[in-house]
Amino acid sequence: MIEIPRLVGGLFAFVIGAAVGSFVGVVAYRMPRELSIMRPRSFCANCQRPIPWWANVPIVAYLYTRGHCVMCGKPIPFRFFLAELALASAALYLYLHFSLPDAIARFVFCAALFIVALIDFDWRLIPNLITFPGMPIGFLLAAFAMPEIGWKKSLIGIAVGGGVLFVTGELYRLVRGREGVGLGDVFLLGMTGAFLGWIGVLFTLFFGSMLGSVGGIAFAITGGAPPPLANPGGDPVEEDATIMGTTVPFGPFLALAAGIFALFQPAMVHWYLSR
Repeated sequence: MIEIPRLVGGLFAFVIGAAVGSFVGVVAYRMPRELSIMRPRSFCANCQRPIPWWANVPIVAYLYTRGHCVMCGKPIPFRFFLAELALASAALYLYLHFSLPDAIARFVFCAALFIVALIDFDWRLIPNLITFPGMPIGFLLAAFAMPEIGWKKSLIGIAVGGGVLFVTGELYRLVRGREGVGLGDVFLLGMTGAFLGWIGVLFTLFFGSMLGSVGGIAFAITGGAPPPLANPGGDPVEEDATIMGTTVPFGPFLALAAGIFALFQPAMVHWYLSR
C-alpha cells in the first residue's frame, strides 16, 4: 500500500508533469515558427483567438471539450493531449521509483525529448536549441543528481553519442557523396549520452532503429508519414530515413527509445544481470 504522503506527492508529480507537458506542446508549436514561448497567451492555431483559462487545463480540458476548440469548433491536435498525459505519467512513475533529484533530472530529459520528437515529426528538423545545451545540462545533472550515471559515464556517453554518429555520417558522405547524418541527430545522441551514459546511447541507437523500421513499414502501408509543415532548408543533414520508398522522421523514434531507457534503466539492468 502506498503511504498517504507518498500518494499526495505522486498526485503533485502527476499535476506538475501535465503542466510541463502543456508547456512542451507550446514550445514545440512556437519554436520552429520563431514565436515567443511566453507571449501571447495560448491561442487556437485555427481561429487565432486566445484560449480561455478553463479550456487550457492540462488533460481535463481536452477530455471535456472532446479535443475541439471551444471558439471555432475545429479539432485540437491529439499530440498536445499526448504530451500532457505522457509527461504526467512519466513524472508520477519517476517520483515513485527514483530519488527526487534523479527523478527531476530524468524528467527534464524526457521533456526535452518530447519537444524534439514533436518538432522533428512536424518539420523534419531537430532543434539544436534544445539538444546542444542539453549536453552540458545533462552532464551536470548526471554528475550531481544521477548516481547510476555519474560524470564519467556521462562524459563517455557524450563522446560515443556524438562521435559515433558524426563518424558514421562522414563515412556515408564519402561513400554516397551526400550528407546522411545531421548535426541535429549528432547533438540528440550527444544529449542522450550526457543524461544516460554510453549504454543509453547504444540502447537508443539499437532500439530506436528497430522502432523506426517498424514505424517506416507502418507509414508505407498507411500511405506514408505526413509531409513536413515547411522545408526548413539550409541544413541538408536533417535527412530522414527512407523505408520502402517512404520518408520517415528518425528523431521521434530515437527520442522514444531514449525515453524508455531513462524511465526503466534500473529495471532493465537488473533484469539483464539476473538472467
